[in-house]
Amino acid sequence: MRENTLKQKLDAGKAVFGVMITFPSAPVVEMLGELGFDWVLIDNEHGSITVDNSEDMVRAAELSGIAPIVRPVGNKPEIIAPFLDRGAWGVQVPHVNTAEEARAAVDAVKYYPDGHRGIFSRGRPAGYGFSGSTSDYVKEANANTLVCLMLEEVEAIDNLEDLVTVDGVDVFFIGSGDLSQSMGYPGQNTHPEVQAQMEKGVKIIRNAGRVAGVSCPDNLVPKFLGMGVQYFHGNVGTLLQTSSVDYLNGMRASASDVGM
Repeated sequence: MRENTLKQKLDAGKAVFGVMITFPSAPVVEMLGELGFDWVLIDNEHGSITVDNSEDMVRAAELSGIAPIVRPVGNKPEIIAPFLDRGAWGVQVPHVNTAEEARAAVDAVKYYPDGHRGIFSRGRPAGYGFSGSTSDYVKEANANTLVCLMLEEVEAIDNLEDLVTVDGVDVFFIGSGDLSQSMGYPGQNTHPEVQAQMEKGVKIIRNAGRVAGVSCPDNLVPKFLGMGVQYFHGNVGTLLQTSSVDYLNGMRASASDVGM
């Protein structure tokens, strides 16, 4: 089991920046690692990524020094475990609203004594069983596999005082998109009421001594960094759009200057 550099950075109090990708492309993941991002969110919830095509993406992440985290489509052991057996370094579980659901996520990710994930000691994360004992692998996996819970509804914020007491969770991540929808403001993640709920949530997480993450527009990242938030991600589409627009605008301007 590889040491989880993402967990190490979070434990050291560092801010970490990732990129979400919704389509299967190992080369893109490898490029993101070479560019210096801390982690990649391999998104099974919203795109065409599956258990099988995620495996090469995980390999590409490991090769280029970026931590591969998978967002499964749901909070069930039979959905979560196959991605971990392909070598994902952790999961970002969507739509967790209660402490019971949080404990279920941890239980699905961790082996005994921290959970009840089914043992498979002949897979990629265990070195195919060629070196070390199963008991050693179990300890390493429990120590290195990251659990991030996505808080995406008002219910989750209302229950956050209980949620932050759940052991085994590494990151509590407030998703502004679905949160805004649950508040009746779909697509308005900068609405003052949505921001107030996010700020309330971050304060509860940080006051409990836990790690907070948020999704937000880039211009709000400094605000949340100032509140102690450590875990952020953008997405490949936005990066492509931003860099492409900047490039094309510059090239069109140059062409215009010479009458072309």
